Amino acid sequence: MKRRYRQHVNPLTLTSLVPRKPLVIPPGPEVEVELGCGDGLFMVQRAQRQPDTMFLGLDIRPEFLQPGLDRIAELALNNLQLETCNLSVDAPHLFPSSRVRTFWINFPDPWFKRRQQNRRWLDQACLDHLVVALRPGGRIVYQTDVWSPALEALALLESHPLLSNEAGEEFTFLKRRVTDVKTSRESACERERRHIWRLSFVHTSEGREQ
Repeated sequence: MKRRYRQHVNPLTLTSLVPRKPLVIPPGPEVEVELGCGDGLFMVQRAQRQPDTMFLGLDIRPEFLQPGLDRIAELALNNLQLETCNLSVDAPHLFPSSRVRTFWINFPDPWFKRRQQNRRWLDQACLDHLVVALRPGGRIVYQTDVWSPALEALALLESHPLLSNEAGEEFTFLKRRVTDVKTSRESACERERRHIWRLSFVHTSEGREQ
């Protein structure tokens, strides 16, 4: 019988609050990071297409990474690493400054219940650390099929003075897909005809007026 894993892991449990060491990112190549990568297969597809880019997939659940790890071994990919971390704890020290080209936030755990919403890791402090890690011109791409966190992410990203909305207008969702590579969740949403809200914000080195 195939073992089933819990879809959501509480990032505030004591075992999850032990910080991990900073990521070791080799110098030179462009870097893309998926935050909450699940099975890691989205990163596998992108790594296959762009062998000169370094890809990192991060998730709090080590058991969920196994499909991606199996594909990395099968394809002998040397430009992709899948690692475990808890972004609620590790975001301040994970990434070197001005190093990341793209952060992907694909369908993060929504934590619907009000009493659980403090488990959402994308907050102002975490965003500040991500922006520091972005190189000028780098971007944060976010997508979800759940309205509440989509609206929350839009407000948070719009509020940062060093980020500019690629939709062209403030407080507007992107009307196009950023890449033709799809996550497992995105494919499921399309089959079920569920709406997907997308955001893409670019790091502007000079900032913008608030």
